[in-house]
Amino acid sequence: MLVFYNLPMPRPLRVDYPGALHHVIFKGNEGRVIFWEDRDREEFLKMLKELTRRYRFILYAYCLMDNHVHLLIETAHEPLSRFMQRLLTRYVQWFNKRHNRSGHLLGDRYKSILVDKDRYFLAVLRYIHLNPVRARMVSMPEDYPWSSYREYLGEAKIVSTALGLSYFSSLDEFIDFTLSGIEEGLPEVKKVQDYLVYADDDFVHQVLEMLEKERRKREGGGRIPVEEVDGFLKERYGKALENIERFEKGEIKGVAVVLLRDRAHLTWREIGEVWGSKPSSVREKYLKMEAKVKDAYLLEFDRWREKINKWRGWKWIKNLKPND
Repeated sequence: MLVFYNLPMPRPLRVDYPGALHHVIFKGNEGRVIFWEDRDREEFLKMLKELTRRYRFILYAYCLMDNHVHLLIETAHEPLSRFMQRLLTRYVQWFNKRHNRSGHLLGDRYKSILVDKDRYFLAVLRYIHLNPVRARMVSMPEDYPWSSYREYLGEAKIVSTALGLSYFSSLDEFIDFTLSGIEEGLPEVKKVQDYLVYADDDFVHQVLEMLEKERRKREGGGRIPVEEVDGFLKERYGKALENIERFEKGEIKGVAVVLLRDRAHLTWREIGEVWGSKPSSVREKYLKMEAKVKDAYLLEFDRWREKINKWRGWKWIKNLKPND
């Protein structure tokens, strides 16, 4: 049944707050393989561990399939979008250099689903760990070396297992719970604005309140989300932020620097980390650009946002069937 929520929004926003739990999924471009060998998986997990600790996020589960990845992760004070931007950009750059390739490795963007932690934490945890079994890659989840399930059975190296195991009186009970879900799918997915959630109606209303507060904050002069800059670049130039090369030629790199600085309000260091550049070189590039050129970029972006805001409007919340 469709439910209409009477809440106008100028732009779909990501719901994020300290302690928000997300089921994150990202895939290879056109469904292609994103890990060519075990060394690639090892490096990705190394980056995931490093960034999780740096951002003080809590990683509860992961599963590295051949052409996509599942994460169950809880944010802290930095937004999930910034964490994912750093993680995916670093991995793509490393992968392309190692395999002497260029071009798109990942799809346009990752998908994140906000999880009602009290109700659906265990269901999502179990689903992620059983992915290789459902794909008929292994017969038992512990046989798959590239998920966090083994960490729940032994020594935790990357993930935090305390919460997941706290629901059970013994490890055997946890194992029984996991294996009993082979025929189970993900919880019901609902769509709030353009944001996906595993939740009941009460939690959905809480999410709507968060969206409204964020909208008011932004209308009061808050920073523009990096996702909006990314959306503009993809529509205007056909290339996402993560796919802009460090020594990119043409105007797109300059446009990106101006928008990230003057609209997303990122620091020079944060902008530099997008492409692995030094903060000083990013600042120098920005300062060398003529004021009228920067103003033209900003004006075009602002008009694009205005057009998008008019096109967006009332949104539906509807039940969806997960396809991952």
